[in-house]
Amino acid sequence: MSSLQEIKMAIAGLAESDKALLVAELFALNSEPNDVALEAALKRGLEDVEAGRVRPLEEARTLIPQWTSKS
Repeated sequence: MSSLQEIKMAIAGLAESDKALLVAELFALNSEPNDVALEAALKRGLEDVEAGRVRPLEEARTLIPQWTSKS
């Protein structure tokens, strides 16, 4: 894809869940991590792991569309 129009047409053809994932990816590319927020998120993640609130990677991948879709 070489033009903006081609990209727009390709995006228009995506499933809603794939569009949501694309938005998240683009947002992540353009955001600078806030050190305080990042440290807090990592701390919460570690606490979840220590408490056993984790899912296998493959299971998490199947849940992502549910997390990113409008309910």
